[in-house]
Amino acid sequence: QPSDALILGKIKNVDCVLLARHGRHHTVMPSNVNYRANIWALKEENCSHVLVSTACGSLREEIQPGDLVIIDQFIDR
Repeated sequence: QPSDALILGKIKNVDCVLLARHGRHHTVMPSNVNYRANIWALKEENCSHVLVSTACGSLREEIQPGDLVIIDQFIDR
């Protein structure tokens, strides 16, 4: 089962699908996210791209709340 129901909509007339990977109410712990089911559900909706966002804080003063940061490194477990 995917983490939650898919939400279908449009952004500037482009079909989009939203999936809360931890559930809309954050009920799925990170170690329990069924990534395979999530990707399968997106595939079933004919999604061609997957964009993932995350929210976290920073200890750097130049990064203020509300700033958008694009990472150039990540840890793949």
